[in-house]
Amino acid sequence: MKQTTFSKIVKITFLVLSAAIFLSCSNKKNQNNENGESQELAQENLEEVQESQGRPQWQNTKEKICVVFGYGYNSESFTKAEFERLEKNFGLSDGTENSGLIIPYIFPDDFKVGNTGRISRLVSLLENQEIVGLLTIGAPEYASNTLSTLRDKMKEGKEFPIYTLFPQDDILAIEAVSDFVLDTAIQQSDDIHQVEEETEQIKVEGIEDIIDNAIDYMLLIEKPLQSNSELPLHVSTIVGTKYKIKRYVDPETGLASINHFILDN
Repeated sequence: MKQTTFSKIVKITFLVLSAAIFLSCSNKKNQNNENGESQELAQENLEEVQESQGRPQWQNTKEKICVVFGYGYNSESFTKAEFERLEKNFGLSDGTENSGLIIPYIFPDDFKVGNTGRISRLVSLLENQEIVGLLTIGAPEYASNTLSTLRDKMKEGKEFPIYTLFPQDDILAIEAVSDFVLDTAIQQSDDIHQVEEETEQIKVEGIEDIIDNAIDYMLLIEKPLQSNSELPLHVSTIVGTKYKIKRYVDPETGLASINHFILDN
């Protein structure tokens, strides 16, 4: 993959961070409990690196990362501010190679078929783009079907990471097609309509930093994250210093998910 100057600088920054985290954590494994809670050391190292590193000026790139803003994060005030911030940090794509990294979409406005927003339109919207990452925030119902279709299409080309934040879709289905799923504790409900109403009031403090870290991590890893023992550390690094994480536990079976995590203050 031909890398831009921006992605190279980001990679160097995160490589330094990752090396420090993995080396330190090898000596302090007791900071992780059996439920996969975040390691304080990982958070401290990330904070130190972020404080010492300035973000480079973005470069035009053919490669694109798509960010979809859905329930709870699709208000005009939030998306306007977020688009401006993403433009400053990463550059927004205008559909051409000579443009920025981020392709942003708002659900349901950018997915209308008649008067109805259909998340399935995402497949056709990304069809002619060289996508290297997909981040959804507040993904609606049936998003898992769309992500599954995108996963199938990856088999014909290059795989890319899919990170899912605060989804409103079926839990098991969205877990199956995401590298990882991140939720707030209030969203552990079987009543999807209740969850949607509550999510409208949820605003995760520091969500902007989580979005930035997720994009940076996609540029660093350049492939899907694996559901193994290192996944909690990856997610902890993306979440940053404000929160710890713990594994989502299915309320019916009592089983902890492999790739689904809950923010924990």
